[in-house]
Amino acid sequence: MASSLHVSLPDEMRAYVDLRTNGKTAYATPSEYVRALIRHDMEKESERLYVFKQLLQSADDIKHGRLYSAEEVEEWSKAYLESLEDDDNDDEADWE
Repeated sequence: MASSLHVSLPDEMRAYVDLRTNGKTAYATPSEYVRALIRHDMEKESERLYVFKQLLQSADDIKHGRLYSAEEVEEWSKAYLESLEDDDNDDEADWE
């Protein structure tokens, strides 16, 4: 179910929203633009939570003596960073 949200913006911000939603860009309406911004923020927050959980898991691993070789960590790090690059490329396409 959709609901409405009224937002007050300074003139400068409203002009920017109007510029981004002029029908010549990816967004036809301010609502589309705001929804895209919120979706993007939700995705980034999800990524931050994932990293935080991984840090907590790592601290627990260290505490309990579960350690990994430098080679294992390097391999996992590369794979993770590559997955982030793929996600960023997808995001850039969404924002163009």
